[in-house]
Amino acid sequence: MNRGHHKIQRFVSKLMHKFDRYSKNQRLFIIYVILLVFFLIFFPIVRIASLWWLEWYSVRLISWAYFKTMLIIFISLGALIWWNSSFRFKNFVITYLWFKENNSLVNFWLLWVITTAFFGITDTINVISNATSRINVTWSAKFVQVLLLIGLIFTLVSVVKWAKQNSGKAKIVNIVDENIIKENQNKRVFKWLFEEERE
Repeated sequence: MNRGHHKIQRFVSKLMHKFDRYSKNQRLFIIYVILLVFFLIFFPIVRIASLWWLEWYSVRLISWAYFKTMLIIFISLGALIWWNSSFRFKNFVITYLWFKENNSLVNFWLLWVITTAFFGITDTINVISNATSRINVTWSAKFVQVLLLIGLIFTLVSVVKWAKQNSGKAKIVNIVDENIIKENQNKRVFKWLFEEERE
């Protein structure tokens, strides 16, 4: 019992230590993603009335009915969690995909994919519910929609803030690059002139 308890304590302390390394916005976003995953896994998105009896049954996202959409959403969620919690995964993406400019931009695009897929489901159910009262979107699905919209707004604001803070740096880099190009051109011209004089 003591060994198991000690391992749990070490694991929790490692998590807390890792969590302390993040900024306030990063912590908020990680908590947000955990809440989103919780609702997507454990709460149903559709309520259906049976044709043979007057009982309702619910369908969750994790089901064969939504298998393809479920794959898209959970692969995107997995990438979102890894990107925000694993420095190794982030280094892997930076090393092989050369994307290191803006963390929030990656979050925004992954959330955009999840939102598009999820809203596709709920909009289809809403269309069907206009034809029959036997199929309805659940309150939890509506809550997930709100969560997704909040996440998109939050990440978009972060992207805009980052862009404003780094716009000056980008201009400096461009000026430096232009100066280097001009210097290289001048060197080539002088080299060409001296070669002509030697001839």
